Amino acid sequence: MKTLLRLSIAAAFVGQFAYAEPSDIDGFAQAYQQYNASLESNNNQDIINYAQQAYELGQIKFGQDSFDSAKLAMNWANALIDESKRNNNGRIIKDAETMQALSLFDSALSGYRNNVAENDITLIDPLLGLAQATTDDKFAKKLLFEAIDIAEKADNALTVAEVKLVAFHRLSGTEFYTPKVRDFLIDANDIYVEKLPENSIKRVNSTYLVAVLYSAMNKPDAAPLLLEVIKQYQALPYSHPYELRAHALLVNIYAQQDQADKATEHCVAIGKMTPWDDQQEQTPLYRKAPDYPSSYAKHRKSGWVQIEFTVDENGFVKSPEIIDSQGGSQFEKESIEALSQWRYAPKFVDGKPTEAKSMVRLDFTIS
Repeated sequence: MKTLLRLSIAAAFVGQFAYAEPSDIDGFAQAYQQYNASLESNNNQDIINYAQQAYELGQIKFGQDSFDSAKLAMNWANALIDESKRNNNGRIIKDAETMQALSLFDSALSGYRNNVAENDITLIDPLLGLAQATTDDKFAKKLLFEAIDIAEKADNALTVAEVKLVAFHRLSGTEFYTPKVRDFLIDANDIYVEKLPENSIKRVNSTYLVAVLYSAMNKPDAAPLLLEVIKQYQALPYSHPYELRAHALLVNIYAQQDQADKATEHCVAIGKMTPWDDQQEQTPLYRKAPDYPSSYAKHRKSGWVQIEFTVDENGFVKSPEIIDSQGGSQFEKESIEALSQWRYAPKFVDGKPTEAKSMVRLDFTIS
């Protein structure tokens, strides 16, 4: 996720230009102008290159400990982090570039602290940047909680929401993912629902994340939230990944509630979607584990069943065929029965859903 509150430094340089010698201006001014042009054209490599040039020349012009140099460090660090995410499916991995970004964020935070008040809202940017770049989860938590505290003291609801959302994402999957951190997502969504229109991308995306959370917690509130996500994303000319996932979760929810008709409705909806990738492999949506035959379990009998089957254009399993098995016919019977309840997002070829073969092996073991 990108740092959410990046502040422009252009205004800070206006007064500086008026008093600088032309030879002093040209190099920095040109690099900074090229940096902004790269942002406009969305040229990722140029953004990095000119952000670096502007930072290095800015240090000479304004001084290493100046506020302007701290802001220029933020620009370069953000460019490096964004590139890492683009190359790693949205994740930040530890490499030379991200370590450089970490150093820049650290330097920027020191520069901000030396030039603004203790709880100044502009501190949030370097706090978030450093929290996302560091691999030290405990340090990240400290930075994020400070950022939340600053946002709350500034009484800026949307800023509070954005910072809490960053904290939720950064600390999820760490030892510091507590109920309090989990509730950051819910708090953020509550603010978005109050402050933003229902078709705001930020609001729809946070609603989707809350729905996923509620679904994992088996809360009944998940289904209406997922239906709201689907409603909003249906306005797009293509099918958004969150729309497909919302349908998939509803298939799962309704299947577990034995509401086969509703589950089928969302399977059919997936089959009619316009995919974001014209060549898309089938994707499991709902899988029910087969029951263990009680007579076999009693005698601690184990085995396995290999089945080939077809997934039709609506994601239903049909024509299951036993390819091989071990352990007995009851394993085969239970496997076929379970498989008939599975649901898939179908395979897409040239943008259209189509039937496709698949194979699975189901293992039966007594632990």
